[in-house]
Amino acid sequence: MKPNNNKKMINKNPTKTFLNRFSLFTLITIALVACKKDNGDLPSVANARVSLLIASPGANELSFFVNDKKSTTSPLLYNTVVNYMSVSSGAQELIFKNKEATETLAKTTANLKSNSNYTLIFTDKFPKIAAIFVEDDLSETAKDKAKVRFANLSPDAPAFDLYINGKLELTFSKKNFKEVSNYLNIDPGNNIKFELKENGKTEVLSTLENFNIQSGRIYTLWARGIKELNTTNTLGLEAMTNR
Repeated sequence: MKPNNNKKMINKNPTKTFLNRFSLFTLITIALVACKKDNGDLPSVANARVSLLIASPGANELSFFVNDKKSTTSPLLYNTVVNYMSVSSGAQELIFKNKEATETLAKTTANLKSNSNYTLIFTDKFPKIAAIFVEDDLSETAKDKAKVRFANLSPDAPAFDLYINGKLELTFSKKNFKEVSNYLNIDPGNNIKFELKENGKTEVLSTLENFNIQSGRIYTLWARGIKELNTTNTLGLEAMTNR
């Protein structure tokens, strides 16, 4: 009888087959583990943090982009603050566009340091717009103190002085438009009243009243709006807590 050429080959050594398959499985496993280890050993990139302050009177609704990526979900309105968001360190292009993201209104390129904090300010009188980028010092305050800084963000204003009511000495002196002061250690207290005056003059132009300063906290105060009579965006004082 002729042999059947269509008959399947039968392996008469199952132990050898098992060993061959085990060896192949072992090699694949080692390769996968090695790949996983290589990826796990890649250095992580520490991010920076950026907050936004919209201080342009009459500005339309805005969107914020880091490079080409939109980083806000809701339209940004005048006199609002966006809390710190994580942004990759290194050189980044920070862009404000209109709500529809069809027109770039202001942009700046910033070299962000890892584990550092910044505030990006959208200011000037619309449509003449500027983006001011400042680093925030969120280091510990002096013992039993708070830290405060002041920014003049009123587009038509002269240089401003800022006082704490009841104290003769200036808290901040002669801050011009777009100028942001360094942080100053001050005593904490309840119901503090800040007074805004034109540099060297006594008339109080605006106040921020009943403000509580807590020990260990860090604050930014800013002059916003239009100094000249304006029923929509009048001159005022605002504040936010940085930390």
